[in-house]
Amino acid sequence: MAAPRHFRLPGAGVALVNTDLHGNGADFRRLEAIFREHVAEHAEHAHWVILGDVVHGPSAEARQREPRLYDYDDESAAIVARILELREEFPRQLHFVLGNHDYAHVGGVRTSKFYPDEAAQLESSMTAAEVQRMHTLFRSALLAVSSECGVLMTHGSPDATLQSLADLNDIDIPRTKDSAYHDGILRGFLFAYGQRGETTAKLLAQLNRVGSAQSMRPLSVVVHGHDRAENGLFCEGGNQVCPVLFGAVEHEKRYVQLDLAAHYPAADALRDGVEVRRLHAGASRS
Repeated sequence: MAAPRHFRLPGAGVALVNTDLHGNGADFRRLEAIFREHVAEHAEHAHWVILGDVVHGPSAEARQREPRLYDYDDESAAIVARILELREEFPRQLHFVLGNHDYAHVGGVRTSKFYPDEAAQLESSMTAAEVQRMHTLFRSALLAVSSECGVLMTHGSPDATLQSLADLNDIDIPRTKDSAYHDGILRGFLFAYGQRGETTAKLLAQLNRVGSAQSMRPLSVVVHGHDRAENGLFCEGGNQVCPVLFGAVEHEKRYVQLDLAAHYPAADALRDGVEVRRLHAGASRS
């Protein structure tokens, strides 16, 4: 039986949501500090949703070529280890969603953004035990987190292939059985950039129709990663929001903070400076 691939957030509390870290330890530590502030205020009603691609930092050549964006040490292995520790500490509050770079380690297409085979490059720098623990995290990862506040959280911005969120739970990672339907879902959830607004609207309508008994509030917005923008924010179709860390300049890096008791009926309901926040505003980098 496949691991659960979908988690539904409750209708109260707060959720910290971030996208691609790509081995940036300073960004990760800042996010953990924010999460712990939320825990101190909201206890078990504080959640942290990590939308994949935590691994594969820049090469020395990339750091030299574009230092504004990429001049940081690759702490991929340390980030993976810390996520596993935090998942033990907060088993119902820390939610890890698979990204395509993570998937490259457990049967997915090998990525080559900074090295010809980034998965091989990273694993060659890790011990066998560290690799095994990383594979455990990625094999058990979610593919989506939904919420009663109307937000669906994924790595890529999926097309309308998925018919029901329950279908995600049938997907095995690594893939051991052929299914054109499951393969189509994975292409959207892991590899797709922003969709046309009508495509995302169709997806959300399908999911709302099948899962309407779960909540009176429909899913209306997709918050996703996978894309990049130097100004830290990418929106598409009136129903998709991508807060950017990797590929954004330092002072523009964004994350999302959701009020789980609220309702977000469209992308512009996630307001810059309120729900969409700068990661390093007023913080000393460490």
